[in-house]
Amino acid sequence: MNENETNKRHRRTAQIRHTQQDFVVALNQLLANKPLNKITVTNIVARAGYSRRTFYRHFLTLDDILIYQLNELTIELYELLSKQPSLPFKKVVLLFFEFWWPYRALLNQLRYNNRLYLLANSLTNNLSSSLLSKIKKPDTDYLQQFAIGGMFAMLTHWVQHGCTKSPKEMSKIAQEIQFHLTTNK
Repeated sequence: MNENETNKRHRRTAQIRHTQQDFVVALNQLLANKPLNKITVTNIVARAGYSRRTFYRHFLTLDDILIYQLNELTIELYELLSKQPSLPFKKVVLLFFEFWWPYRALLNQLRYNNRLYLLANSLTNNLSSSLLSKIKKPDTDYLQQFAIGGMFAMLTHWVQHGCTKSPKEMSKIAQEIQFHLTTNK
């Protein structure tokens, strides 16, 4: 492949990402005012400024836009955590909630539209990008699912209660849970 073909490929990849991001933004803007089941593909393409054909080149359903967005965020989270490999549990929880803090509106939209499970799926489906994938022990899959399940349950509870606790408070709660699980007190 020559340099010109490589440049064309890079430009096309950037164009695809830009179009997909435009659909993400359009959906998030619409979700701020109405539930997902009242939003149509027509609404999305009108807001994003594309044709239905362009929408269907990238996504099949509105949920696919959410899945795309959550996969992007999950991979970003896992990469952030992977850059700091020997973190104590308390720090992992702190970084996890600091990461999701700016996305509270999105998390609330997911909860309101009964789509938080899409985040749980993304956390599991993108495990190969996480620190958990580097653990090589018998029954690692159980450890991974336990870790993801616990963090997701804490996140869900946090969202259901209005995200009122700060990431530092959530980290402290996790540390108390860890202490309780590892001691007889």
